[in-house]
Amino acid sequence: MKIHQILEQPVWRSLAQRPGFADLSVPSIETTNGFFEFIVAHGLASPTAGDIRNWLGDCAEPERSLRIDHLQEVFAVCQPSFLGAIREARRFATPSPPRNPVSKAAHAVSFEQRRDKSCVLRPVYETQDWDPIAPPTRRPPKKRSVSLPPGDLPVDYQSALRRAADGLPGQEPGMQVPARSMVLRMREKVCQYAWSAAQHNLDAELSVPGIDAYLADLKARLLPRPEGLRWASMRATADALLLFSRYSGASAEITRHLCDYRRDYEARETGQRALKFFALARTGNSTDRILDMAEGLLAGVEAEERPRKRHQMRNGAAILAIFANAPLRNASAQLAFGETLFWERGEWVIRTEIQKTQARRPDLFKFPLHPAAGRFIDALILADASPAMLPTLRERVLRERRQLFVLPDGSPAAATYVPRVFQALTDNSFTTLRVMLYSDAIAHHGVEGIDLAKPAAHHASTDIVKRRYIAEQVAEIHANNLRERQGRRRRKDRQDFDVLISTLEAFSGGE
Repeated sequence: MKIHQILEQPVWRSLAQRPGFADLSVPSIETTNGFFEFIVAHGLASPTAGDIRNWLGDCAEPERSLRIDHLQEVFAVCQPSFLGAIREARRFATPSPPRNPVSKAAHAVSFEQRRDKSCVLRPVYETQDWDPIAPPTRRPPKKRSVSLPPGDLPVDYQSALRRAADGLPGQEPGMQVPARSMVLRMREKVCQYAWSAAQHNLDAELSVPGIDAYLADLKARLLPRPEGLRWASMRATADALLLFSRYSGASAEITRHLCDYRRDYEARETGQRALKFFALARTGNSTDRILDMAEGLLAGVEAEERPRKRHQMRNGAAILAIFANAPLRNASAQLAFGETLFWERGEWVIRTEIQKTQARRPDLFKFPLHPAAGRFIDALILADASPAMLPTLRERVLRERRQLFVLPDGSPAAATYVPRVFQALTDNSFTTLRVMLYSDAIAHHGVEGIDLAKPAAHHASTDIVKRRYIAEQVAEIHANNLRERQGRRRRKDRQDFDVLISTLEAFSGGE
């Protein structure tokens, strides 16, 4: 549109009367007219800094800075009160990063290549081309002290770990191929075993004396810890070695020996309360309280003046609200629009694949979010933009398949971002969410609450839930039920006794 056609529009005829308008440059007027057209097209009565950033779109530098300069020149004359929003848009008008960039947290994989995968950013050991023997790409934060590097393992063990990572069958007939997370645990425990065996002048391959020495060393290392010896840790270690022995084709003697240890540790574990229960008791958190925290955090966004802090608050509130309703596992928590998060029939739906610990083949998980939780997702999409932009922005993020949680600069958050933020806000680990869910369900609905909560926690077996999540609550409920039955029986016995006495008295009176 030519400059004279722009100035003939009613809005510009009124602005042309302002002092200083004659000094404005033609490019500034043309740029600002494009912003006005954007406002009118989306029905934005009071545009914000977020609307400016949406108007800029994917425009690259230095074009972005130039457009903001043009806006600032015009609004300094026509509406100085809008200059604050322009300055805020300038501070955070960084171009959006390319979708699914290569990062230290994960490999980049296009959607077409991973249509059947469940997360945009996953731990390295969950990616397609993970080599469990390769050295790390960066220096580990903690130096090895009680384990050998994977490259120092026997060649046969390295080959077995690589086969497991690639999903190939093991030596034991009919054995299920372990999940990637279990391959990682097997590697860690075998490396620890090899180090411990070397300390006792034993061979690095699994043997009965080596297993005894390694588990004794591990127990000695765990005892001085603040939480003391945890039998769950010992059981998990025996589990990993047993799985590796079966997969690699170890002798029957080795497998039986590890089975004996596992049964012993499992029995001891059942008599020891899990640390997550102590942590929950210490913080007093529940699902209801987590949701209240989310509401409070989101409500406080409007009072926060710093854009970066507002973004962090929205992320934190969404993490609390979404996963209190759908307590996913760590590896499945990094959702992405159009891949694991969908807008269907007016509500957000999580549709992803849950990679459980033992099974390599993931299970499908579909969970519609209640609108009260879905509005936290809308708040992330909307950010600082006007509410009228929400439908347009929803379509954009679904089209771009953007990751749900991004950092203030627009870059994708790491795979560990969700669990870390949750723990920082609640002082509980992310894995306690399912415990909270079941505890609240039982408190509100009794034992029947277990079946109501199982779909959200993606559990099929009630026995597993009772044993690992709510053993104490279920035991208490059964004890209360037993006491109530005994009380009813005693009352009934007393009533029967009174009836008998009355009958005898009546009979005696008739003699």
